[in-house]
Amino acid sequence: MSAGRCDICERKPMYGNNVPFSQHRTRRRFVLNVHRRRLEINGVQRTVNICTRCLRTMSKLPKVRK
Repeated sequence: MSAGRCDICERKPMYGNNVPFSQHRTRRRFVLNVHRRRLEINGVQRTVNICTRCLRTMSKLPKVRK
């Protein structure tokens, strides 16, 4: 897997702090929920790393009827 990066939207992990009650900050990563899926892109079956937000958006988009 490519370090938690989405091939569709190009989002990547963000960085922030863990902040306990003592206010002692330590760095942490907010990693995307990325899955490997076989999708049809421009009529070609491809295996892509796709985040779950993109998967939800794709299921919401209206299907093209011919």
